[in-house]
Amino acid sequence: MGRTIGIRRYREGDAPELWALYHDTTHLVNGRDYTPEQCERWAPSRCDAERWNTRLATTVPFIAESEGLIVGFAELEPNGEIGYFYCHHAWQRQGVGSLLCTALEQDALARGLSTLRAEVSLTALPFFLRMGFQILIEQNKMICGAPAPNYVMEKALSHAGLR
Repeated sequence: MGRTIGIRRYREGDAPELWALYHDTTHLVNGRDYTPEQCERWAPSRCDAERWNTRLATTVPFIAESEGLIVGFAELEPNGEIGYFYCHHAWQRQGVGSLLCTALEQDALARGLSTLRAEVSLTALPFFLRMGFQILIEQNKMICGAPAPNYVMEKALSHAGLR
């Protein structure tokens, strides 16, 4: 809707806003496909701030931002595994995920990686398929007494494939 979205790297001080985005997106968006108990296990209401800050300082995620508001974030491990990949619940289907995916792809290529890999929720599956990921393994774990489907996915990268 005409809002500009920029991509930058994590900065000290982003952690509380990222936790809120992660927690709320898990409960509001993924909650359509998973039980409240599964979502609470996935993204607890109480943040372990020390652990969260350490994780973010280590992974230095890409941050999607619009007019000072963090609207998404994504992590890339050294082996090409995508860690957290979340778009603000109010910013779904507005290009945030595509911009973050492009940033991850460019970073992976700069690191000399040829593939990206992710464990993807049922909720995120359509997005990752649109981004060119292929399903390698379909999993259906039991978590909190209910099925919790997810998918191991991979995308081959090439310099020509980037927009």
